[in-house]
Amino acid sequence: MAHGHDVDRFNSWASTYDRHWMQRIIFGPIQRTVLQMAAEQVGRPNAILDVGCGTGKLLRAAATRFPGARLEGVDVAVEMVKHAQAMTPNGAIRFQQGTAEALPFPDASFDLVLSTMTFHHWHDQARGAAEVARVLTPGGRWLLADFVASGLMKPIRRLLRLHQFPDRAHLRGLLEGAGLKVVEERRVRGLGGQVAVIAILRESG
Repeated sequence: MAHGHDVDRFNSWASTYDRHWMQRIIFGPIQRTVLQMAAEQVGRPNAILDVGCGTGKLLRAAATRFPGARLEGVDVAVEMVKHAQAMTPNGAIRFQQGTAEALPFPDASFDLVLSTMTFHHWHDQARGAAEVARVLTPGGRWLLADFVASGLMKPIRRLLRLHQFPDRAHLRGLLEGAGLKVVEERRVRGLGGQVAVIAILRESG
């Protein structure tokens, strides 16, 4: 799912991750936008998967927002998974180590998949998108939140060789190749308009 140095960094970060300033400034607004769009796109999801769940904060919020939904999280960093399990002692959410490129679930297991600020870490984004499509039910939604290169970010992306942050054309092509379709894009307020939450549909058939 992620490069080795990223995994090491997140393993070392796990115990203090939820107290980091980025939770309030960056991740908080993104997660609120994701949950609002989830309610609008899916209504009352039956089963939710968070790919790159970290310490499980988004899934714990989803448990309150969508009572009765089955909740699962995967993360490549084992220390993040351990911390998520410790923060959810009642076992209401199942966390396990796993990668986006090889999700440990049967086909059509979830009607909602979330990935917030993790897509740019995926080692093989095309393979990860295909795996998300596989575990989604027909008509299910994937809410992908990440930096999407646009406007001034396009030349900056090229200059810094930030190829892991896809531009729109590349992302749409990648999704279409997996049988997925963008149905909505919403910019997250307060982050300079550089983070988008993209609602992606797994089409029937």
